[in-house]
Amino acid sequence: TSRIAASPGRSTVYLLRGADGKVLAGNLPDIWFQPGWSLSDAESLKVLTDYPYRIYAGTANGYGIVVGLTDADLDDLAEISIGAFGWSALAVLIAAIGAGALIAARVQWRISEVEKTLHSVAHGNLAARLAVSRRGNDLDQIALAINHTLARLESLVEAVRQVSADIAHDLRTPLNRLRIHIEQAVEAAQPPASAHLAAALAQSEAIDQTFSALLRIAQIEAGTARTKFSRLDLSGLMRGLAEVYAEVAEDAGMTLVCDSASPALVTGDTQLLTQAFANLIENALRHCPPGTTITCAVTITDRMAEASIRDTGPGIPEAERDKVLRRLYRLEKSRTTEGSGLGLALVKAVAEVHDAQLALDDAHPGLRISLRFTLSDHPI
Repeated sequence: TSRIAASPGRSTVYLLRGADGKVLAGNLPDIWFQPGWSLSDAESLKVLTDYPYRIYAGTANGYGIVVGLTDADLDDLAEISIGAFGWSALAVLIAAIGAGALIAARVQWRISEVEKTLHSVAHGNLAARLAVSRRGNDLDQIALAINHTLARLESLVEAVRQVSADIAHDLRTPLNRLRIHIEQAVEAAQPPASAHLAAALAQSEAIDQTFSALLRIAQIEAGTARTKFSRLDLSGLMRGLAEVYAEVAEDAGMTLVCDSASPALVTGDTQLLTQAFANLIENALRHCPPGTTITCAVTITDRMAEASIRDTGPGIPEAERDKVLRRLYRLEKSRTTEGSGLGLALVKAVAEVHDAQLALDDAHPGLRISLRFTLSDHPI
């Protein structure tokens, strides 16, 4: 009876029968159970619970004994175990996601650094290199290989530039001497020899201009011009060039107009930009027929300033537009006109050193050449 009293919720059940089968004590109804272990539901035992009972029925000294215990403790333990496992799994999942995100962020950062470095190299900074950590992982090995390739590329490009500059520089001295001798010969010669010498003098001056342009391009590509960068008004620069070349265009039977009223503040080298846009205007004057209209314009859109030279002349075939940016390349129809084929190559070099986007487009009719610059955030 003390056991029964200690289990008011009947988590433990008992039943005691006498030798005649009568119930002597217990908290179970008069139910017969199979000897041994069995599993009974609470409803059959008249117990108000949802848990099943594990029942043992047996005999002792002629008495029948039934003892049962609810599965509530096991279910509670199972719930606790499942809950603990669930929280542990969640913690592991969160840790795994965090570690994965950290690794992914680190890898993405390294990839972004590679992209920035290669972008810098593509814009002429051949000295750019990737950072290498002390961990010595796979990404570090890739970075070392890329750095080795970039170092080799820088060495080869620098060698080519140096050779070109040395050739151009070393030849200028004998060319200058040659021009001086020809000038002296022209003064002393009599026709028709003087006419031939004058033609030779003009050719020597053209050669000298070609080598000067090659040297200028080499200096621009070396990046030394960046030290002279300052803030300038692109619109004012374009208006000044239009005023200088307006009379030249009028003498050639052309019209030169300028559309650049609003200030466009950019960062760059005034001398280089002036030379680049002057080359574009002179190209239009040289290769377009009388009656052509040349328009110099500066527009501002999306924090970008676009300076363009547009003409209504014959234009350049689309298949030739990339080629004309090469050094010394000339269109077949332009070989009879003055020029060295370096004007647009110099414009390309100036665009690259300013990180400007150079584009040659069809103007319907004619050609439109534009350079897009990032606007300066600071006033002049």
